[in-house]
Amino acid sequence: MSKSIPNVDWANQLESVIRQFVKEKLELIMWEEIKHFLEIEQVGTPNRRNGCYQRNLDTQYGRIEGLLVPRDRNGVFQTQLFAPYQRHTGWLEEAIIRMYQSGMSTREIGKFIERILGNAYSPATISRITDVVKEDIEKWHTRPLHKRYSVLYLDGLYV
Repeated sequence: MSKSIPNVDWANQLESVIRQFVKEKLELIMWEEIKHFLEIEQVGTPNRRNGCYQRNLDTQYGRIEGLLVPRDRNGVFQTQLFAPYQRHTGWLEEAIIRMYQSGMSTREIGKFIERILGNAYSPATISRITDVVKEDIEKWHTRPLHKRYSVLYLDGLYV
């Protein structure tokens, strides 16, 4: 008789596998970026690879720890995947705004983020994030509408 894996363990294992997969693909992209950078943009210079450094990155898949970011000897290379001191991708602010718009309270949002990332955001921080875009949301809601809009609808069938 086989043992079944509890749902919680199964979900944790699946999340771990997904985070590892994302980490591997991000590292692969960065190594290809530095290879291209040194072969194309740094031709004729003594600039070479100089190992890598580790950093943590919060993504929509959870926290990726120990992400290996390549570097060059001259310190010129910068990956296009994220900014130099960026610690989380832009999904977090967007997710907070969407949850807030859908009616979740700031405390519920904070608990949700704590469950995903492991670190808590205070309700005040969440309020500041939503306040930044409230003005833009209001402008969009009160923008003047045209009487007529052009629409292009495309449909395709592949057999």
